[in-house]
Amino acid sequence: MTITVWRVLCVASAVLFVAGLLLLLFTRLLKNKYYHVYTADELMTKSKMTNGKNSVYFTSGETKNYINKYAICKTEFDRYLVCKFVKKFSYVKYFVLEYSAHGRVIGVQQIDECDTGLNSKIITLHKRCAKVNVVIGTADDVEINSDVIRPLSRKRIRVFALIKSFTLFAFLFAVRHIILEVLCKGMLGYYLQDMLNYISIGVCFLIGLISYGITVLCFRRKNVKALNGGVVEYEFV
Repeated sequence: MTITVWRVLCVASAVLFVAGLLLLLFTRLLKNKYYHVYTADELMTKSKMTNGKNSVYFTSGETKNYINKYAICKTEFDRYLVCKFVKKFSYVKYFVLEYSAHGRVIGVQQIDECDTGLNSKIITLHKRCAKVNVVIGTADDVEINSDVIRPLSRKRIRVFALIKSFTLFAFLFAVRHIILEVLCKGMLGYYLQDMLNYISIGVCFLIGLISYGITVLCFRRKNVKALNGGVVEYEFV
């Protein structure tokens, strides 16, 4: 192929790279869906401290039969959550749904605890978290809620991974040619016909293929984290 054809392919790759980024940005294929709709829990108390403020809320729905209240503690640098159990459990699973100030879900944490005390462990919240709902999942051997989080479909994950890997390949292809234009100049035509040029394209393709595999493996589930915090010392009143 001539230098002109390679340059056309470079421009086309750059365009496809930008188009791929925009497609990933606006389609939001990994945007998760949640069954639970935000419920404004009743505020019990609010207090200020030297380095922050604490707010204690009553839980709602069937959760209050297992977790009757929770405290959100906000400082200048951190914010975290502590739950108050109605009794000690040998095993309890619950979900902490985090919302922005406008009520949009920004994350969900699945918390598993064994041999609990009356207070939960410390649960770190996202810095943008403004509101919280706590939803009971399982208490001892009783399953109360299992459909808090709607898992992402494999199809959506694979489509996202495919677009992402193709976008990465287009980026590497364009960058490869731009580097050749800068470094080779007078020997550009010779190098473009050399086997090393095609090997470099193969390497770009291989990187894109590896990216696909890693993405599929890493993003089967989104916004669900099992956290283990420290022993809590928050005093409920």
